[in-house]
Amino acid sequence: MIHPSAYVSQNAKVAASACIGPWCIVEDFAEIGENVILESRVRVLSHVKIGAESQIFDGAILGQIPQDLKFNGEETVLEIGKRCIIREYATLHRGTASTGKTLVGDDTLIMAYSHVAHDCQIGKGVVISNGVQLAGHVQIGDYANLGGTAGVSQNCRIGAYSFVGAALKVDRDVPPYVKALGNPLRFAGVNLHALRRFPQEFPEERIIQIEKIYRELFHSRRPFAELAQEMAKSEDFAIRQFFSAENFPMIR
Repeated sequence: MIHPSAYVSQNAKVAASACIGPWCIVEDFAEIGENVILESRVRVLSHVKIGAESQIFDGAILGQIPQDLKFNGEETVLEIGKRCIIREYATLHRGTASTGKTLVGDDTLIMAYSHVAHDCQIGKGVVISNGVQLAGHVQIGDYANLGGTAGVSQNCRIGAYSFVGAALKVDRDVPPYVKALGNPLRFAGVNLHALRRFPQEFPEERIIQIEKIYRELFHSRRPFAELAQEMAKSEDFAIRQFFSAENFPMIR
């Protein structure tokens, strides 16, 4: 279903079940998946892939070139997963030669007026609230939640299942499982709400272990290197996650 006022390039790949609303623009080499809905005045630029059953609301712009002076017109992509919701006037930019792509995982919600810059890597089930601004190369782990108008500096990483409060300046990495609050940014305990949404992955005994690790890391006076050496040998999944090669720089 394509509204008569919409423009869809003959070089775009649009599933027969997709719905393209009034005044939408779909440019060359864009790919629109099954049952995708573009509400109205949505612009999908070249080399954007939108996964099945995603819904894009009025005025969103997907796949514009990066706001990066090093960008030299190279062919890069924006990939949006399945069942994503992108609300009004959000802007998501393509990658640069650095990584070649900007990625948004399945089941992610990006609320109105948010910005996802070049080369960002967003996991699945993430919630990005109204007006959040992500600079280039930001990484966000699965099921993280960012409060409204938070600003995340370039190259920062936000761990899985974490929570970032509203209107915060995020200029450092946020470890997995924790709540980040206050200006300047500080860690304010374990994000129990997120963990308890997934009881099979995080039974109560594992949550207790995560809370114990958090207290040891951020509230004890033991040397960090000593704690790292001790906890990295643990057989418990939660402890290994804290001290994985991916997360280790974040908790320093």
